[in-house]
Amino acid sequence: MMVADKPFNPILGETFQLKSGNSVFYAEQTSHHPPITNFYIDNPKFKMWGYNGIEFSLGANSATGKLTGTFMIRYNDGAEYKFSYPNFYTEGIFFGKTYLTFTSSMIVEDLVNYLIILKHL
Repeated sequence: MMVADKPFNPILGETFQLKSGNSVFYAEQTSHHPPITNFYIDNPKFKMWGYNGIEFSLGANSATGKLTGTFMIRYNDGAEYKFSYPNFYTEGIFFGKTYLTFTSSMIVEDLVNYLIILKHL
């Protein structure tokens, strides 16, 4: 069960904490223009941290988006990965059927074995 005091509608410097099972999630809004949120997740089996933001280009019924930032995860066995977010396109925002298409690959870097994986979603 997740426990949260309020929805996260962040202003600069606002923080948010959430406990779910054995995981504790922390977030802070560190930039307003562009909006950037830093986060940290503490779990007995792993740690995750990073930051993310979003940049939009809006059309009449569509949007092109770019997720910025990185996402890191370190497992207790020493494995460590870095994820870069894919870009996306969506249409049907106001009318018609809604579609979401990823327009670039997600990049996963194995920082221990020096491998890079491109995953097209």
